[in-house]
Amino acid sequence: MILYRGKIYDTACRDKLLSTLYDDVNETLYKSTLDRQKLLRSVDKIASGLLSGKYSHLIKELDIDGLDGQIERAAELMRYENTAELIKAQLPHAGSGEGVKRYIMPSGVLFHIAAGNADVLPAYSVLSGLVCGNVNVLKLPSQDNGITVKIMSRLVEEMPELAEYIYVFDTPSSDVPSMIKMANVADRIVVWGGDEAVSAVRRIAPPSVPIVEWGHRIGFCCVTGGFEKHEDELYKLAEHIIKTSQLFCSSCQRIYVIDPDPYSADRFCRFFLPILQEERYKRPQKDIGAVAEATLIRCSRSVEAAMTGVKTADRVYTGDGCSLSVKDDPELEISGFFGHVDVTALSLEELFRTLRRKRGYLQTASVIADGDELERIENTVIRAGVVRITPPDKMSFAYTAEPHDGVAELGRYCRIVSKYTEEVL
Repeated sequence: MILYRGKIYDTACRDKLLSTLYDDVNETLYKSTLDRQKLLRSVDKIASGLLSGKYSHLIKELDIDGLDGQIERAAELMRYENTAELIKAQLPHAGSGEGVKRYIMPSGVLFHIAAGNADVLPAYSVLSGLVCGNVNVLKLPSQDNGITVKIMSRLVEEMPELAEYIYVFDTPSSDVPSMIKMANVADRIVVWGGDEAVSAVRRIAPPSVPIVEWGHRIGFCCVTGGFEKHEDELYKLAEHIIKTSQLFCSSCQRIYVIDPDPYSADRFCRFFLPILQEERYKRPQKDIGAVAEATLIRCSRSVEAAMTGVKTADRVYTGDGCSLSVKDDPELEISGFFGHVDVTALSLEELFRTLRRKRGYLQTASVIADGDELERIENTVIRAGVVRITPPDKMSFAYTAEPHDGVAELGRYCRIVSKYTEEVL
């Protein structure tokens, strides 16, 4: 499915539409300027409709586990006042002084290559580009479920002039010629994904086109050796793990027990597994295919470890639809997803060294501790490179105008034009 200038086309029309893309986007850039206030009002209407249940029938048709929660939070962030606050906080301000005037302008054309770990992420990426006044070309992830085209189509209905600012293609990443055609019309390429996706984009990007990289990140939680007195917070952590299925960059993939005794990890697992199990019973996993895939990944890792003689998980504490694996190797890695979490005990100094080895992948941490110990752990993870510290149940929660991965993202979608006057020359 393709959305091109407000109309939906079959995938078979891809080559024909790509052949006119360059001329079409240039026509828009030459003749048109996006009305930001009108855009914010239109986005607010969509957000209000999502929150009031106006589009519940469309969401229900998609039948995606956990989608309601994703859409509700995304809709809140799309409200007029919240988007206006985002712009105020993140966009550089125009101004003048000493004979120079500054103008904040769109980059031009953004080519978005979206990842598939969040169902509303592709639409969010395009909205960020629109807020800055850009024309947006979006390549959907292979597992897209149709929600992106539905959201974009509704937005065009609210504001018809957006039709020439939004182009959505369901092109597979293996179709390199089509990807190159999209890259060649772009002023910036926005890529969401892991190392492999970023590397692939670098190979097709023209040398003159900057790449805005939003790579995968790995979230984790730190608990102290006296974790038993933090049972309430551990319940919140378990809720987060089960609700998110650990599919987001901010999700908890590893639990570090800050204790030099390695067997404190086992003690933690025996205490935490019943809590995690209770949350799993409240929210049974619906996506059987995803569970099967995660199970195969865990099995293949075990087989690979057995063949190579590398120990990846010393002890596994298994529940019904969830598990905890004690790993002596502290390396921060993606877990088994869907309620399967890795646990390691280590000292605070070892934690710092471990995190520094993954400094480019750090984003979100939750710390469960008290007093001076809480402050010491938080300072350690910040020094290591973490940019978000949250309560355990808010690891995947975004506040209004929050920087993405510690960066003001809207500023990366704009350019600053300086106009010199005679008095400065």
